[in-house]
Amino acid sequence: MTSAGKLTILLSVIGLVCGCEPPALTDNGVVGAFGSVGLGPGAFSYPRAIAAERDGSVFVIDKNGRVQRFNRDGEFESYWRMPDTDSGKPVGISIHPDGRIFVADTHYHRVMVFDRDGNELARFGREGRGDGEFNLPTDVAFDANGFIYVSEYGGNDRITKWTADFEFVKVIADSEIDGARVNRPASIAIDAAQTLWVADACNHRLLRLTLNGKHLLTVGKFGSGPSEMRYPYDLSISEDQTIMVCEYEGNRLQWFDETGQSIATWGRSGRELGELSGPWGATYGPGGLVYVVDAMNSRIQIVRR
Repeated sequence: MTSAGKLTILLSVIGLVCGCEPPALTDNGVVGAFGSVGLGPGAFSYPRAIAAERDGSVFVIDKNGRVQRFNRDGEFESYWRMPDTDSGKPVGISIHPDGRIFVADTHYHRVMVFDRDGNELARFGREGRGDGEFNLPTDVAFDANGFIYVSEYGGNDRITKWTADFEFVKVIADSEIDGARVNRPASIAIDAAQTLWVADACNHRLLRLTLNGKHLLTVGKFGSGPSEMRYPYDLSISEDQTIMVCEYEGNRLQWFDETGQSIATWGRSGRELGELSGPWGATYGPGGLVYVVDAMNSRIQIVRR
């Protein structure tokens, strides 16, 4: 990156810190970016999972097995390492309404729970295909009644429901839905109506289900046009119930209303700000800003839609 480019990003971040609305760095809404290639604080080795407190910090996991915490402007705050990493690294992170951090510890077939400083609070699940077992968990979501939902792939390709005390309840979404079995549910989220949205990545579609797994809506097919998708790896729901989808191979974000109508897209393939290379995730964060995991560019882009 040129010195001028670095200065532009710095000025944008200063604008955010001062509480004023910074000018966009690009004509499509980028207001900042942070991160670089590396293993030190604030640098990334292929970032691929993100979650944000609505009015607080942003948490990013990379393939070095670290969970790094940043403030809303991308300034490094702290980090912790996952306890085991030899078999693989996590691909999912979610923040419970009470502030606990849930990590889908994918290659260890479990979910781990931390406080925001990285102190372990709990873990649940074990490898397997039966009740109370996981195979490659990808994401965690929470409903209004305290139940926990976990998505899996690699053979299970399903969603399981757990109590607030981590007791297994039931399996949902483990049979054919609208002509196909779920194939790598990469991300899940629950909206204000208490319905479950699933990013069914390898089927290039979204599913909307009841919390008991009844099919309500299918959105999308493979492609690059409106309402089409190329490997949706993440989704996030805004306070106004707009569904934002991050397309890994599509190198873009796409927004849908609750009826499944495509209403906007952002991004394209490339290395410049406003462009993406293999984005793994995106989340709404403080102030309604969007934080995008631009994985192959080893950075997080901050977007005001």
